[in-house]
Amino acid sequence: MGGSSAEELLQRAEKKASSTGGWFSSTQSKREEAIELYKEAAHKLRAENRMEEAGSVLIKAADLEIQINEKDFAANTYFEASKCYRMVRLDQAVMALGRCSDLLVERGRFRQAADRQKNMAELYREDPNHFDQGLEAYDRAANWYLQEGATATASACQREAAQLAIQLQQYPRAIELWEAVAASSLNSNLTKYSVKEYYLNAGLCYLAIPDHGAATRAMAFYAQQDPTFPSTTEAQFLHGVLEACEHSDLDAFDARVRDFDRMKPITGWRATLLHTVRNTVADGPDLS
Repeated sequence: MGGSSAEELLQRAEKKASSTGGWFSSTQSKREEAIELYKEAAHKLRAENRMEEAGSVLIKAADLEIQINEKDFAANTYFEASKCYRMVRLDQAVMALGRCSDLLVERGRFRQAADRQKNMAELYREDPNHFDQGLEAYDRAANWYLQEGATATASACQREAAQLAIQLQQYPRAIELWEAVAASSLNSNLTKYSVKEYYLNAGLCYLAIPDHGAATRAMAFYAQQDPTFPSTTEAQFLHGVLEACEHSDLDAFDARVRDFDRMKPITGWRATLLHTVRNTVADGPDLS
């Protein structure tokens, strides 16, 4: 068997899978044999870098494992299939991870299901057209991690979700996430230092809406939650930007951003967020 090609193994697997058994073997045993042949064929396909074919074969193996009620094995096989598809077909990788996650939830294995949702979110994050699905997957993973007491991992998912929410211009959702991460981080000496960053992100989201009154109230709330926040560079920057927004002073806004950028370079999604805030300043006060 070891010298058989992937194609030969697949032919044997298909024959076993379609067999109804006989005098000396049951349908169950035939399917078990087919599963092993499918997996052996998939190993050979992976060795030959035929990743999409390997993923497809592993899906067949997992489907058979479900038929013989080996759902724990099936969950793992779907995950292995996702690793193959990840190299060539992100849509199929997400499909395999979704099936894996569903099985894990059915089995009550929420920590592992959260891991798979996180994997799905990481794939969605690679395509701007799927940021909304990535946000949902990160959010689901965070909730399940919290149920399992994995607070740090949940916070990491919430941070990623918040960044996607910003890129989707879902600012109220981003605020909710950043403030949740901040609240969780205040409880640990290891993470308290980062709270000022989360408050800054949430505050800028208020300004992107724009809702200057809510931003002012939020800053007062942040000071109550963390008395060290008002003296930080982040809080002073946020206060300066808020003042510039309230007075529609574009020059003051740009000066504040330049000063902060010299100390802490502004890149990526935060740069995009600040550009949105700048547009609200350029447009002038909302008189509606």
